[in-house]
Amino acid sequence: MPCSEPLYLDTAVGPAFALVDAPADRVGTAGSAVVVSPPWGWEEVASYRVRRSWARALAEAGHPTLRLTPPGTGDSAGSPGSPGLVAAWVEAIAAAAGWLRRSTGVGRVALLGLGLGGLVGLEAVAAGAAIDDVVLWAIPLSGRRFARETNAFAAMQEWTADGDAVLQAGLPEGWIEAGGFAMSAATMAELEDLKPRLGPEAAADRALLLGRDGVAAPDGLVGMLGEAGVETETAAGTGWARMVSHPERAELPATVVDEVHAWLASGSATGAEPMPAGAARSALEENGVRESGAILPQPWGDAFGVEARPLGPPDPYLHAVFLNAGAVRHVGPNRMWVETARAWARRGVTSSRVDLEGIGEADGEPSGVLQVGDFYDDRYVAQVRALLDSLAAKNPERRFVLVGLCAGAYWAFRAAVEDERVLGAFLVNAGALRWHPDLLLVREARKGKQALRGRSWKKVLQGKVGPARVASFARSSLASGLQHLGGSNWQESLSEEIEADLDGLRESETSVWMAFSGSEPLGQEVLQMGLADRLDRWPNLQLEALPGEDHTLRPIAAQRAARDLLDRELEGLIARARGRSKTA
Repeated sequence: MPCSEPLYLDTAVGPAFALVDAPADRVGTAGSAVVVSPPWGWEEVASYRVRRSWARALAEAGHPTLRLTPPGTGDSAGSPGSPGLVAAWVEAIAAAAGWLRRSTGVGRVALLGLGLGGLVGLEAVAAGAAIDDVVLWAIPLSGRRFARETNAFAAMQEWTADGDAVLQAGLPEGWIEAGGFAMSAATMAELEDLKPRLGPEAAADRALLLGRDGVAAPDGLVGMLGEAGVETETAAGTGWARMVSHPERAELPATVVDEVHAWLASGSATGAEPMPAGAARSALEENGVRESGAILPQPWGDAFGVEARPLGPPDPYLHAVFLNAGAVRHVGPNRMWVETARAWARRGVTSSRVDLEGIGEADGEPSGVLQVGDFYDDRYVAQVRALLDSLAAKNPERRFVLVGLCAGAYWAFRAAVEDERVLGAFLVNAGALRWHPDLLLVREARKGKQALRGRSWKKVLQGKVGPARVASFARSSLASGLQHLGGSNWQESLSEEIEADLDGLRESETSVWMAFSGSEPLGQEVLQMGLADRLDRWPNLQLEALPGEDHTLRPIAAQRAARDLLDRELEGLIARARGRSKTA
């Protein structure tokens, strides 16, 4: 399979980012093309890699497939506060269907709508989008139902900081935050009015409704489609939870894939008449920034990146590279890399958000199922350095600032140690500074020691802790025992090596910012190593505390604090890059 082709479709809010999978020898021969309309929030992030795999499987089966990113999310234009977002989502789906029909020459266009994306897609069908076949998986019965459930989930959350103080999101009145993703009061109101009713202008004549893990497709939806004369089938849809649970553990259920492919193949070869649709463009331009996606050939395969550059002359000396947040694609935690890269581009700094092997859009393992230790392989550091080589090829004076969270922060630190072109590295909740196979075991042992305290076991005995937590205590206790058997020589050696790394970064005048949420294991280890008490030895190192306890910065307050840190230090890096390049 060739790499997915990036493009942008116009909407009232701005260009919507999309990726198209369509092998050249299959275009025009399939019974249908497919528009994939994704779920919202964390479900969208967690299922990204497997949706990519599914799109490629559809293309292999002869279905040119377009994966849409709704406006205000991911790499698309707009923000959660943009007015008219739901209308723009509907508009984007219609534009995608029209573009696919016109550009591929297929006889039919199908919608694969997932979660909220299915409900919005159905509204696009009701509004007259040129969609013939509708596959809806785990969609809510109405926008009101989705809004009520999202509000209920948001009310159950309580992000806390040290001392159990509640972290206030500080959002405008009427906004909600669910799992780290914000939705405006206006968008919530639009959703509450969303209850599609298909009329005679709708092109769809077939529908496949999939439930979710024991919950059947809503009867009301089945009835509505039947009343509109749409031939409707239903299926169980088992496996939704596995697909949307976590980006490192997402699985695409084979049964659902087989059912959907067979259903698509059973349709007729002809569909609705083509409708006029705006042309796709190759780049997004808004608010002084030009942004485009690109395939990045590397020795190991193809990486993928999105570059944000100023519309005016860019700074010739500094280039920012945003690395993956663990298994999260290049948009970063809660879209933070997108917002930061665009803000930096407006200040003149070209920024690249990249996917490395097996993550997001990059080549590698298609399933997205990775173990924690897999991310700390030295090959990722080599991939970062190879990427810097390609970015510096046209301008040897260019210097870099690297930004990463979790494993991405580890790659940023290791690349900074090895490559003097790195002027600064922002490490947000880094998973490690040096890696050892037993590091996770030791961290579990630390948790085990806490769990073994009398108060914790008293809760277990009193039945105040559930079975899952009891099992966790047991695992931690075992890990604690194993750690004592293994000794700690390697830990002492690791600490010495980290200090040597920091000495090298001091000599190369490479700035390092380490920012930690409250309970981060590496943050605790940094304190235990005494680094905070010896910052006079490393004047290039800054340690920062982020509010809250969440590793992926889901609390809005934590996201703002991290962005403030990044923005605050940028001007100094720009000046240093200019000075360093002129004296090189």
